[in-house]
Formats: sequence, C-alpha cells, structure tokens
Amino acid sequence: MGRQSPEPLVRRFTHRQEEHEHDGHQQMSQHHQRQPLETSSKQISSESRPTESRAIEALKQLFCGGMAGSVAKTVTAPLSRLTILYQVHPMVTTKEHRPKFSMTIHGGISKIIERGGILSLWKGNGTSVLHRFPFSAINFYVYEGVLDLLNGPQRLSDDDEDNDTSDVEISTFSRLFAGAAAGTTACVACYPLDLVRTRLTTQLENKESYRGISDAFVKIIRNEGFSGLYAGLGPTLMVAVPNFSISWVVYGSLKEYALEDELFYNLRKVDTDTGEEKLGFQLTLMCGAASGTLSTLVTFPFDTVRRRMQIQGQHFAPEERISGAQMIRSLLKKDGIKGFYRGLTPEVLKVIPMVGTMFTVYEFLKDQLLTTS
Repeated sequence: MGRQSPEPLVRRFTHRQEEHEHDGHQQMSQHHQRQPLETSSKQISSESRPTESRAIEALKQLFCGGMAGSVAKTVTAPLSRLTILYQVHPMVTTKEHRPKFSMTIHGGISKIIERGGILSLWKGNGTSVLHRFPFSAINFYVYEGVLDLLNGPQRLSDDDEDNDTSDVEISTFSRLFAGAAAGTTACVACYPLDLVRTRLTTQLENKESYRGISDAFVKIIRNEGFSGLYAGLGPTLMVAVPNFSISWVVYGSLKEYALEDELFYNLRKVDTDTGEEKLGFQLTLMCGAASGTLSTLVTFPFDTVRRRMQIQGQHFAPEERISGAQMIRSLLKKDGIKGFYRGLTPEVLKVIPMVGTMFTVYEFLKDQLLTTS
C-alpha cells in the first residue's frame, strides 16, 4: 500500500519540478559566497517558478475535469432525461391513471422520440454541459487540493522509493473528507444551472414554460425571486456530498488495489518515459463503474426528492409548494419506498458509460497535457 496513489499525475509532475528546483537552490547557495548579488537575483527568479507552475497545472486540472464531465454527460444524456422524467412524472402528468412515464426503458425512449423527435432525447443537454463543465472541474480540483492540505504534497512522489519521507499513505478518511468538500463546493457553485437544466428537461412538448436558458433564468427570478434558483438545494447536498465521497473513496481504493495486486498486472499500462504503472482502459472503466454504481444506489432516493422540489415552482402555485420533509412524507404515503426509486433502472444503466467515460477522458487528457508540457 502507498506505492502508487490514486491521484492525477499532474501533481507528481509539479512535485518533481519543485524537487529539481530545490536542488538548484542548494547549488546556488554554495555559489552565493562568490557572487552574492548575481545569485540573489537568480534565487528570486527561481522561487517564482513553482508558483507559476502550480497555477498552470491547476488550469490543466480544471480543463481535464470539465471536458471529461461534459463529454460523459453528452454520451449519457438520453438515459439522464429518461431518469428525470420517471422521477417527476406524477407531478407533471395530466392523466391520473398513468402514474408512470412508461412501463419499460424502450417504451420510454420511444415515447420521447414520438413526441419530439430523436433530438429531444438530448433536450436540456446544453444546460447540462454548461453545468457539468464547471461542476466537474471544481470537483476534481477541490478534491486534490483538499488532499494536499490533509496529506501534504509529498504524497505525490510516493513512487520515489529512495525518498522515505515521500511515501505517505492516503487514508480513507482523507478521501472521504476531500470528496465531501469537493461535492459540496461544486454543487453550491453550479446549482442554478442544475435547476434550470431540470426544468428544461421536464418540459412537455408544446407546453413549454421557458424558451431557453436565459429565458428560464429571467422568469424564475421574476416569478420566484433569487431564492427560486436554489429551490431543492438541501436535498441536492444530501445527494452530492455522500455521492462524491463514496465515489472518490471507492475509486481511489480500487485503483490503488489494482495497481498493487498482481492479479491485474496484464490490465495495467506502463508509462514509457517514467516507467510508472497506471490503470489501463479496462481497469479505469471497472473502478469508475463500481464507484458510480454504489454511490447511485445509496443516494438515489434523495435525488428523486430534489428533482421534484426543483420543478415545484414551475408547476405549482406558491401556496401549493411543500418542503423537503413534506415531499418525503408525501412520497411514502402515495407510493411507498418504491416511489423513491422511480427511474433507477436507466440511472444504473448509464453509470458504466457515464463514469467510465468521465474518468477515462480525464486520464487521457491529463496524460496528453503532461506529454506536451
């Protein structure tokens, strides 16, 4: 354990730069006695480089995380829309005898296409991508930043066997806390886009309340006030915090295990420049899918509650809207426990392509940026 941490290589790259620059500082210190003025100016220039390097690496992480989330969201958009329609259908249907959007996945997709054409499967995806890019970017970046704070940057060079001080074990608590912090920060920062996306996604054809993203923002603020953009934030945090905590803990632990156990030797790949072992595509997909599935099963009931609360302002008068606790009691009374899991099947089906695509694209872009550095 500890030989290979699950964290992105960009941090290791940065740390190696700092070690190299530190050695350079020592040589300059020895030369200081002979040329004090010249050495002093060189030290100032050298000390400014680590900060600049950190900033560049941070931007790379933001870009990789955002692009990975956007691509994954677009790939799985049809299943995402179907999940949301299943979750909120009893609130928007005009037919009391049809409590379910569709009895089957195939029937649901056919129903969407029949009403709005094939492109309607991606209805709301533009907002979803706008939301997912900053959301994923902030999530990835905050997660690693918190791990740095908890464990120090030396955790990033634990592949250096000659440096005993760098071999730092990343604890489960560190991953759990970092995942929670990342999920909370990203969720609060990007929540208005998530709410608008849900409302656009659940609009019925020929009965649209909003003409687009900007129109939705204007009407929500005008009709519900600024707080309307944060309707359902409480249940959303109850989804985001455990979701990303579980996801990061499971993914990080599985990745570390896969890189150490000889059972997965043939599924690993080796960096030709550094000799460092990394996850191959199959291992990345398996680790990501396992973490995503588990987190989905745990948090899906709260996801159903938050989706319903997000569209209340769109379909109900102010006096008819209810709180999160009232929503939970109402669901239990009308549908029982199964009411919280409407739409679970398409949600689980999208986990493998969603999480697999997200982590794979992230790792790929990260490696490409390192190659060009």
